[in-house]
Amino acid sequence: MRRRLAFGRWLAVGLLAIAAVATPSTAWAAPATQVIQGDVLRLVSVADWDAAAGMLPGQPLRWDVAVSAQAPDPGVIRIGISATGGAALVVDVAMCRQAWAGTDCPGGATTLREDWRIPRDGAETPLAEIADTETAHLRLAITLDAGDAAGSTEVRIQARGAGETVAVGPEGGLAVTGASPRTAWLAAAGVLLALAGAALGRGRRVRAEPQRRTRA
Repeated sequence: MRRRLAFGRWLAVGLLAIAAVATPSTAWAAPATQVIQGDVLRLVSVADWDAAAGMLPGQPLRWDVAVSAQAPDPGVIRIGISATGGAALVVDVAMCRQAWAGTDCPGGATTLREDWRIPRDGAETPLAEIADTETAHLRLAITLDAGDAAGSTEVRIQARGAGETVAVGPEGGLAVTGASPRTAWLAAAGVLLALAGAALGRGRRVRAEPQRRTRA
């Protein structure tokens, strides 16, 4: 089943949204885990995408993504985020160097984005860089923007390093060696458009044949 961050026409109150980040909510009732494993990079995503379709005011979606690597040579992993869609979202992103202990980060969390209205043009925004020997435990709180809550929006986390790119979002994940996920998605879209064009062309030929026979 196609999963989307399908947000309804709810009005989010800022103070309630901030308070909800620190406490469990229905948006974390039944989280699903996705593991995206490339040759080197690995993403582990935990979120309740089904709950995103019925979010209530002041209840942001919590999304945890762990980024790690097993590289043969020392290197750097670059982590970014992108979004596409019609619903405006406000995003908080924090990073912990260790696994989160409930709502706490052992050793203290680093705030990467706070009260950020994420662009929805599909362009990747850098979040952090880590050594390939480290693990970045990202925690996102995604909330509807009260001023523009119509439609739906998909958010993706990307990691790049060692000649490889991995990405994860509501619809699953992708690992690509030597190319970006955006390139892969565009290539897939191109194939679909080509197939659609071929089908339309065939339909036009079928409709034209009876007309030629009638005129003969």
